[in-house]
Amino acid sequence: FSVLLDKASLPYMEMLRGWLQDGNLKDPFGEFMIEESGRMKSQDFCYNIGDGSVDQWSHWYCLREEHVLNIMKSCNDSGDGNRNHKEPSKNLALKVLTTGKYWNATILCVHRNTKATQVPKSDEAAKAENQLSVLSYAMSAVELSRCVDREYEIASKTFLNIFMRDYRTLDVLAFMKRYFLLDQGDFFVHFLDMAEEELLQEMGDVSRGRVQNWMALSIQMSGGAEPSNGNSSSNEISSVGIVSSLTGAFATESLISHLDALHAVNGGIGDDEPKTPSRQVYGGGNKGLTGVEAFMLDFHTVPFPLSLILSRHSIANYQLMFRHLFFAKHVERRLVGTWLDHQVIKEYHSLRKDLGKTYFLRQRMLHFMQNFVYYMMFEVIEPNYLQMETSLSNRRGNDADSDGTNLHSQKTVDGVLGEHRHFLQKTVNECLLSNRDLVRTLTKLMTTCLLFSDQMKLFIEQTQIEIEQNKIAAESRQKRNRRMYEFTDSVSVKREKRMNERIAAEKEQKRMQKQKQIDKLERELNSDSYRKMILRFEQVFNSNLSEFMTQLMSDSNSHAHTHLANLCVRLDYNGFVTRSMKK
Repeated sequence: FSVLLDKASLPYMEMLRGWLQDGNLKDPFGEFMIEESGRMKSQDFCYNIGDGSVDQWSHWYCLREEHVLNIMKSCNDSGDGNRNHKEPSKNLALKVLTTGKYWNATILCVHRNTKATQVPKSDEAAKAENQLSVLSYAMSAVELSRCVDREYEIASKTFLNIFMRDYRTLDVLAFMKRYFLLDQGDFFVHFLDMAEEELLQEMGDVSRGRVQNWMALSIQMSGGAEPSNGNSSSNEISSVGIVSSLTGAFATESLISHLDALHAVNGGIGDDEPKTPSRQVYGGGNKGLTGVEAFMLDFHTVPFPLSLILSRHSIANYQLMFRHLFFAKHVERRLVGTWLDHQVIKEYHSLRKDLGKTYFLRQRMLHFMQNFVYYMMFEVIEPNYLQMETSLSNRRGNDADSDGTNLHSQKTVDGVLGEHRHFLQKTVNECLLSNRDLVRTLTKLMTTCLLFSDQMKLFIEQTQIEIEQNKIAAESRQKRNRRMYEFTDSVSVKREKRMNERIAAEKEQKRMQKQKQIDKLERELNSDSYRKMILRFEQVFNSNLSEFMTQLMSDSNSHAHTHLANLCVRLDYNGFVTRSMKK
């Protein structure tokens, strides 16, 4: 009976051998344990704008449970314990599935270096090949498990080497951090210096072509795609099409509306609940979605296998964080601009008393925004990224490979994908994007700061302080230049007397112009409209800040979130906000 069973199982074992060796699936009658979900090509895994298809990777091949050998079901295994991922080593059948899938994925990698990705064959690997050639139904469970494990390890290492080395995955993730997470500070500065005026318009008036050109120019000015370690891998990143595929895009709804929709889909809010306010904080009309609120980065396409780690879901998370960071840094930039405008007025010492409340409110807003941006950049994104980078690769001295990177601590590509998903999920949560109540209050706070900056800009423009100061400075320069040329002639007593009289007249004229400016500013600062405006801004900011800190402290205490506790300390280091809340 055993001989007959061996002979009858030869076609099945031949299919198993071909699948384990090179991912070859020849099953014309649907008798094998592996089934392909359609005929896939590398283009099917690419990330394309507007393509609504689901992630194909996990559904590429599937198991036919009824065709799995009973001996495989009994060979359960402990797994390698990677985080947030259903491990392929949970049972032998799933390992068989993953082995062939890795071989087929390797074939789809266009830019692979066949010499660099070959795994040296040891004596054990040669022995495994011999065992694979005599694969039979009569093998014991231990022998079959050992054979599958060795083939699985070879396939995993080969695909992992292609994924991490040939496609420079660590450098691609560093590229995402520099631009999508705004780690490249000069890119943000260069881009807003050129595009801020355009982006402040409503979406219908924004020229997308100009914004795209300014974005590409800003990337070039900030160093392009050069990696942080300074080696030549920037050319290799470009060769896989990541840099050239980067583009600017505009969302169709505001960030907070998008978060509201996500919470509604997940059952967090009902359709009848009022939406989170955005720009209509003071009860005015809706200004509409502006370019600053809608701008985000995107890719035209992401080639396989990078599309596994930069999947549609991953790109959506990166865009969520980019819009959050971009708007927060824009508000901080506007408050810094308000601070610079106030420096022009500070030379008028007699006005400091009238401007005291304005200065104090502006500094409190600036303190909040600077510390919140610092928290996201250096207490959330940076440590989380370093933790992921350390988990993906160990950099050592003598034991390093030719490119300075050891064999990766993750054993499989799926382990790398799980680590990256954990990084994104943790970062999104700690940037407060998963807490709707906090984001709603934070949006009102940032909108209040933005409206305050707008009002201060209008105040400076209406009083024409900067224009008059520039006019006085230009006249002074012209008069100094004329005096310099007059001193080249022979100096006489009469000429020197006329010069002194002219200088005294100029000083008096400058003093009168300055006094005129002071009187104009004093009338404006003491007007009822200005005082009511500052008082209203102060009341709204205090109310929103108190609400935000109350929610923050409540969440940090109830859920034991250390990152929220750190943010509480940073925003209220001297207890001022806490004392104000108790009054």
